[in-house]
Amino acid sequence: MSSTNSASGLALRKPFSIRVQSVLYHTPIPAIERSLEYYDNAARIAQMAGVAREMIVAYGDCSPERILDAATLGEMRRRFEHLSNIEYTYFGANLGSAAGHNRLLEDADSDLLMTANPDILAAPTVFVEFDSALSRPGVGLVEARQLPVEHPKHYDPNTGETSWGSTACLIGSTDLFRRVNGFDAETFFLYCDDVDFCWRVRLTGLKVIHQPSAVVFHDKRLREDGGWMAGTAERYYSAESGLLLPYKYSRDDLTENVLKYFINSGDEHMLKAAKTFEWRKNTGKLPAQIDKDHTVGEFIDGGYARWRYKPH
Repeated sequence: MSSTNSASGLALRKPFSIRVQSVLYHTPIPAIERSLEYYDNAARIAQMAGVAREMIVAYGDCSPERILDAATLGEMRRRFEHLSNIEYTYFGANLGSAAGHNRLLEDADSDLLMTANPDILAAPTVFVEFDSALSRPGVGLVEARQLPVEHPKHYDPNTGETSWGSTACLIGSTDLFRRVNGFDAETFFLYCDDVDFCWRVRLTGLKVIHQPSAVVFHDKRLREDGGWMAGTAERYYSAESGLLLPYKYSRDDLTENVLKYFINSGDEHMLKAAKTFEWRKNTGKLPAQIDKDHTVGEFIDGGYARWRYKPH
């Protein structure tokens, strides 16, 4: 079959080998089994369509104790027959999202690599729809549409081009992941590692695409007032990233404004993030600044892309 997107470095021929990797942390076994059931069906459809020749699901476990034992893993491998393998690596430490995915990337030898939250439920045709987007010239990464709550960031309704894609479900060539050196785990522990990763891909001249027809279910909950239900870790690490991302992308003006806001906020998570930023600055642990011409970094209304439903 014809090769796919050579412009993005995907000098590959279908059917592809696909690796799905997820980082676990206290993830219930029934949630893992449910996700695997959907991947197994999506793998079957992708194989029938000639898109995939094999699919591997790889888990990296950041939990204090192992989630999966050998017997449970063996039963999963027997049960989900359309998956070529289910790999499991126990890290023995909470590496976070960025470092966890980087550790899993070390063992990847597939054509395509997809990062996914461990509770993602894939639609039957998700890999077929990914293929249609990846095959277009200049496309580096493709992001799935998350239901029931879609991310509100803008994407071009004709091309799907967007500022960044969420690692809750994001696919590209394994070679591309390696060429941009994976995720910046030295800077980002949990949040904005995907924004930074996508912006570095865009700096190479490749596009990040949102593909509405590639659908996954992501069990994201909202408060009664419509706001996000954010835990302690999310509140702190998103605040920390809110300082580190503009600094890395050479927006010293924004960094200074956010730092002042955090210091005067009275919010414990913002205050802690401000102190950590100052510690990094004083110890030389801030990231090297890039994108000094502001080519890819988008900082709009507190977000990292235009808002889809808000006029500008």
